[in-house]
Amino acid sequence: MDSNPILNAIDITMKKICLLLFVILNSNFSFAKEGMWFPQLLKELNESEMKSLGMQINAEDIFNVNKSSIKDAVVQFGGGCTGEVISDRGLLITNHHCGFSQIQSLSTIEKNYLQNGYWSTTDAEEIPCPGLTVTFVRDIIDVSKIVLKDINDEMTEENRTALIKSRADSIEKINSDKKSKKSFVRSFFAGNEYYLFITEVFKDIRFVGAPPQSIGNFGGETDNWVWPRHTGDFSLFRIYADKNNLAADYSKDNVPYKSLRSLEINISGIKENDFAMIYGFPGRTNEYATSSAIDIIMNQTDPNKVIIREKRLEIWKQDMRDNDTVRLKYAAKFRTLANYYKKWQGEAMGLKRFNAVAIKENYEMEMIGKSGGKIKPILDSIDLYNSQIKSLSFISDYYSESLYGIELVNLALKFVKLENYSKTDTISDSLLMTEVARLKIDLISFYKNYSAKTDKKICGAMLKISDQNIPASYQPSALIDINSESDILKYTDKLYSSFLIDSSKVFLWLNNYSKKSIRKIQKDPAYIFAKEVADITQRMSKPMSEINAKLNKLQRQYLAMLRSTDSSKKFYPDANSTLRIAYGKIQSVVPADGKYYNYFTTTDGILEKSNSINPEYSIPEKLATLIKNKDYGNYAVNGTVPVAFLASLHSTGGNSGSPVLNAKGQLIGINFDGLWEGIMTDLYYDEKYCRNISMDMHYFLFIVDKFGNANRLIQEMKIVSN
Repeated sequence: MDSNPILNAIDITMKKICLLLFVILNSNFSFAKEGMWFPQLLKELNESEMKSLGMQINAEDIFNVNKSSIKDAVVQFGGGCTGEVISDRGLLITNHHCGFSQIQSLSTIEKNYLQNGYWSTTDAEEIPCPGLTVTFVRDIIDVSKIVLKDINDEMTEENRTALIKSRADSIEKINSDKKSKKSFVRSFFAGNEYYLFITEVFKDIRFVGAPPQSIGNFGGETDNWVWPRHTGDFSLFRIYADKNNLAADYSKDNVPYKSLRSLEINISGIKENDFAMIYGFPGRTNEYATSSAIDIIMNQTDPNKVIIREKRLEIWKQDMRDNDTVRLKYAAKFRTLANYYKKWQGEAMGLKRFNAVAIKENYEMEMIGKSGGKIKPILDSIDLYNSQIKSLSFISDYYSESLYGIELVNLALKFVKLENYSKTDTISDSLLMTEVARLKIDLISFYKNYSAKTDKKICGAMLKISDQNIPASYQPSALIDINSESDILKYTDKLYSSFLIDSSKVFLWLNNYSKKSIRKIQKDPAYIFAKEVADITQRMSKPMSEINAKLNKLQRQYLAMLRSTDSSKKFYPDANSTLRIAYGKIQSVVPADGKYYNYFTTTDGILEKSNSINPEYSIPEKLATLIKNKDYGNYAVNGTVPVAFLASLHSTGGNSGSPVLNAKGQLIGINFDGLWEGIMTDLYYDEKYCRNISMDMHYFLFIVDKFGNANRLIQEMKIVSN
């Protein structure tokens, strides 16, 4: 057939352009930016790059100590999550899994807020959360010159650590008060730099509302760390202050806190490659670990912990399925244990898949060359000490996950301080009774979430695992004498004859306590076993501490030399639960051959999953009806409600609940997870595959408004569409 060559040429060219666009949009082409950056140094280190990616605000809008900035809306929630203020009345949002233990603690079988959800209809219905705090960072100051003055590597690590601690303690004391101003000094870059964080801590925090667990944890462990995701992972709390808007202990006279800043919620909708950033308190990373350290984690630490936790989770899951009381008692513990169990699986898988050890080795060889060989002795020494600590680390992992996985062991060890006081003649009766009172408070919390029957099953399984894997020289004497399953059963029975498993007996004993009373617990089989476990742990910790001290010094030297050698890399400090910024793009991903993950999910997927037989995909009838009827209120986009999205933002534990912000600094999502195929980001970051998972604010508002009928909360939020 005849054809026009010019038209053919145009057609071919257009096809090439279309193909190129398809490859760009649907391949591993990435805007991901590795790093968890100091917010106070954004102007110097990151602002120009952030603006080149689309940011429309300035670094001073993100962090400023002289006027209100976004930092004043971001808090550390409790001790391990992030939250953000979303109204001028101190309304705070974080993840459902971050508020989980608080919601569990406030729940009873009759008023099960975990199972049924809760929406307060007035301020008076907001429930106090004893012990819960939120912390604002007010300033960050470099104190490296003060802390490190006259410090050098000729000093012993012990003397160096003591001198640094003394100086840090003095700085903290000067910058703290007895009320709400709390300060702390943290180490960065393996001890090469130190920063002071001045914070304000609020102690009157109240539970405002949360969806039922079937929404807040939709998909459960089936969906944990994986995509596509459809979880409404949020809970709401409120910060209260005194009448002068100052942080104060709980009082019925306190009023909602007027925050220096609250975040606007933007519901314009997101698009692929939109700029995004995450602001929060990432927990722990070890991005500059050497190849030999990665090898131990990948081939020993992670796999061993996974094996042990799998058994514990299996027992808990069965008992929780069979008993409503046990389910409520162990809900928070199960979720915490399961979360890292699955993370370690993905971490080891990712490190192997991406040949992280080989890549680290190649980088180390490159740095040896660039440094003229100066780095080689340091790396050789690190490798040597890692080989020495490997066997001790193996034993330590089995102790921490198996023997200390027995709750009775941890219960028994709560009485060690009481024994020490009772054996010491110089301890006054008043101090002894103070310890008894403190212990009672601790035990009330413990027994509330304890099932001796379930724990006994765990004990038998953990004794078996320990007997099979811990070398005889580090085994408790009871394990050395065990030769069969029946021996394990007999010894487990002996341990659980302990009077400690009966809370009424323990409190009766403490109510009539005198120094002579300690004899009872000194003869207790559980206490005797727990003390031996602790003694062996202490014996093992000495050589581990000595090796770790040498490794810490070498890592400090290695990182200092890396920063002076590798001029092509912009270095950021490892996460250590301090305030950080990460930035990148809203972005889909091709995680493996033949797989493509779109960057967002919708409520359509909730209905699709709910049709399966998996109980973790059960949803409330009201939610199903709202979705089927497309009763979405003002929160629909293209006829459905966005639920979750992917972004190339470097995050880790502690970033749970962190705000995900758009180019204008407005709230578009709440971070709650990382992508399974790239979950090794604490140790090795790959820009092509690493994604964080966030709940879209459309879904949050839809659940609060249409499902929870909590319009009073909607009215106090700043919701924009622009």
